[in-house]
Amino acid sequence: PVYRNPLNGELLDAPYTGRIFISTISNVPDALPHVSANQADIIFETFVNYSIIRCIGLYSNISQVEQIGSIRSTRLMFNDITQHYDAILFHAGGSSQVLRDVKARGIENFSVDTWDAVQAGISVRDEYRKRHIGWEHCLLALGPKMEEYAAAQGYSLEGDPDKDYLLRFNEDGTPADGETAEHITITITEKSNRKDTVLDYNPDTGRYVYSQYGKVMRDGITEEEETYRNILVMFAQISREGMYQVADFCAGGEGLFACGGKLIPIQWGCDSEDSPFWFKTMDGEELELGVGNTYIAITEPDSKIVYE
Repeated sequence: PVYRNPLNGELLDAPYTGRIFISTISNVPDALPHVSANQADIIFETFVNYSIIRCIGLYSNISQVEQIGSIRSTRLMFNDITQHYDAILFHAGGSSQVLRDVKARGIENFSVDTWDAVQAGISVRDEYRKRHIGWEHCLLALGPKMEEYAAAQGYSLEGDPDKDYLLRFNEDGTPADGETAEHITITITEKSNRKDTVLDYNPDTGRYVYSQYGKVMRDGITEEEETYRNILVMFAQISREGMYQVADFCAGGEGLFACGGKLIPIQWGCDSEDSPFWFKTMDGEELELGVGNTYIAITEPDSKIVYE
């Protein structure tokens, strides 16, 4: 049998039996640059409350990621996605409404913004960021001891080797009948809120370079360009609960998929609140992603997507 990492399609010597860890990552201009967002297997980007836009990263092997950030509080949208992947969520706290929602969903989670977390070696306040960016954006999570800390909270680190995360992979992944999409601008929207994400295809690497706020994103530690093999857009019905945005994931919807400089329309959905998202072509065939990491934008159905 052929074993693959369920989130990025890379070949494994044995079935994946770990737990996925999910991290909140700030994405407002003052918080940049990201740290290790590029090492996530999947990155989601969306508005989470009013005009605040954030990312969350899904990591299949958290112990291999030195630092992640900057870490901010969780939101209802992130709680929902975490439940779909039966993941362990780490964050920097949250409002009473959001933390009640975490508890009600039964999500295994912990805050890295505590003295215990610092003492356990799973978070740090970066001194450079503290001085030059600010206290609000200097909290970084540390991956090497994350599993040990999660186990100490009573969380199992053993996943089901037969669990299907519903992602399918191909070594190439380029849609054969796709339209040219070497330069993609995704305008993520929610009511009057707007934010542009730009993705430029580099044929030498087979990856899309991620830009926002008028500049290419580079990792805050390595200074490497932030790049993604696969690009997905999920058009979702988005509403608000109090001050927080929520998406009707169980209703599913249409979307877009780009890989290898080509783009096709797709459909997406999920079987329940506890099952991962699935992605299919408009003909109902299972969508095949390219082996590698994936960027996903969650936005309203009438959002403007320009590609050429």
